[in-house]
Amino acid sequence: MKFFNFSFDTKHQLILLVFLAIGLNVNTLFHEYALDDLVVMTENRLVEKGIKGIPELLTTDYVYGYSTKENILSGARYRPLSLILFALEHQFFGANPLVSHLINILVFALLIALLYKLLQTYVFREQNRYLAFVTCLLFVVHPIHTEVIANVKSRDELITFIFLIISLTTFINYIEKKTRTSLFAALSCFFLALLTRESAVTFVGVVPLILYFFFKQSIKKSLLFSIPFILIFFGYMLLRYFIVGFNYYPVDDITNSPYLYAIAPEAFATKTFILFKYMWLLVFPYPLSTDYGYNQIPYIGMRSFQFFFSFLLICGLIVYSFITFKRKSLFSFCILYFFVTISVGSNFIIDLGAPLAERMLFQPSLAFCIVVALLFLKSNNYSKMLSNFFLFAILILFSVKTFSRNSEWKNNETLFLADVISSPNCSRLNLYTCERYIIKSNNENDKKLKNEYLIKAVYYGERSLKIHSKFAYTYLRLGFAYYHLFNYFKATDLWIQAQKLEPTNQEIKKWTENLSDILYKQGNGLFEQAKMDEAINYYLKSIELNANNVETWYNLGGIYFLRNDTINGMKAWNMVKKLDPKHQFNKEEFLNY
Repeated sequence: MKFFNFSFDTKHQLILLVFLAIGLNVNTLFHEYALDDLVVMTENRLVEKGIKGIPELLTTDYVYGYSTKENILSGARYRPLSLILFALEHQFFGANPLVSHLINILVFALLIALLYKLLQTYVFREQNRYLAFVTCLLFVVHPIHTEVIANVKSRDELITFIFLIISLTTFINYIEKKTRTSLFAALSCFFLALLTRESAVTFVGVVPLILYFFFKQSIKKSLLFSIPFILIFFGYMLLRYFIVGFNYYPVDDITNSPYLYAIAPEAFATKTFILFKYMWLLVFPYPLSTDYGYNQIPYIGMRSFQFFFSFLLICGLIVYSFITFKRKSLFSFCILYFFVTISVGSNFIIDLGAPLAERMLFQPSLAFCIVVALLFLKSNNYSKMLSNFFLFAILILFSVKTFSRNSEWKNNETLFLADVISSPNCSRLNLYTCERYIIKSNNENDKKLKNEYLIKAVYYGERSLKIHSKFAYTYLRLGFAYYHLFNYFKATDLWIQAQKLEPTNQEIKKWTENLSDILYKQGNGLFEQAKMDEAINYYLKSIELNANNVETWYNLGGIYFLRNDTINGMKAWNMVKKLDPKHQFNKEEFLNY
């Protein structure tokens, strides 16, 4: 490939790919921590210990250091290596977002270099000599990868893929040169990939595909070659069993169990449609979002057009791959590679905890890039101008989208305010946006702007509540918005609902008791102004929030006595005696008011 008189050889191709990998993501360098970064960096007590935390990271669940309790999700996660790497970073640099984002960018650039060398030197060596370059070029610019690179927590996806690339490269060396050190390196890297992220298990299916399609191995021999990796996987599972187990923990929260309210046919139909959505996002990555949770993608039935179309398309692709399998068509390989690697993100095999996540497309997207590269090179034989135009257009559009999407990952505020537009029906995103506007209001000195932010917080909080009304945290946060708007009665109603949903939640208890005291004091003020009816209403609301507020019961009883309502007065003061037997009563202070 030549540009003017400059020979664009493999060395220059590699330099360009690395340059683009860094350049397109350099705008994340000065970003803050966002989204799930707190799980692995800013609020993980074991990671914060640095090297001292490593022994405990090796023997506990993935979220243990963040939640202080194991298995808060439906199934345990065992990913000690990714957390150990974060602990080492914390040891030497602390919680420094600049360092974290720089590492992500450099790791991505390293991944691209390794992927290009693998494809160019081994996998595509009998294909068009530019197939590896165009494939990697598309992989570098694809916007679907922004979450993995911009979100520090998703570094585990980068590290996992790097280990798998090295594993495949060394295993190919073992097959061709029969060196035991290469086999040991391949199996070791696969094991490390599993310790970084469980999704590496799909590599067991990728190995025979690679060997069959590109290294002239029979189906039987390709499958036999995967046995060592299967044994390593079983070894990992045994280790995992002894450390975190295999128990399934029912989750009664729709935000972490997306098919909680779906019957079996609805779950199957929706998962099938989402598999199509994954493919669509590869072709048309717009809009992108951090959260596609309840109810952004509503449940669908098996009679719906979405399911029917998705099912036929998926079946058609699988049938085509089987028909062209014996001919070792690259399109057949891409189809099978995609479905093998996306399997863990489809929710068909394991509960992902989310209906769709863009990071799950990181490895599967390679299939799409190969297909587009193939189509470009084939069409280039017929019309270079037209094919070059389309490739150039794709590269420009994807690059612009990648760069702009990265800018939205600056912090939680920019991210949620952008994504709530992309996923307006997602309950959790509306809640997060409500929370960000409350924070913006707290940090704002201008009273007019403070109120505007709070009104927006109420808007998004109410919208979240309308989508999903069984999440205590939504009632709590929406209550904050009304609380800061001094609408205490509305905040009371919301926090009472939060109490009903989570009666033992200490944060809810703290704020309800706080507001109960405020209402008690405001009731006192109304009493001093002789506004008895209003004072009673405030006292009653105070008691609704905190039935153990002795002084509220006492003053409520006093007003009842003042109004000659002896029955209610005695009821209120009997509560005072029950709650505080030593309380001093002074009926005369009310009667003489």
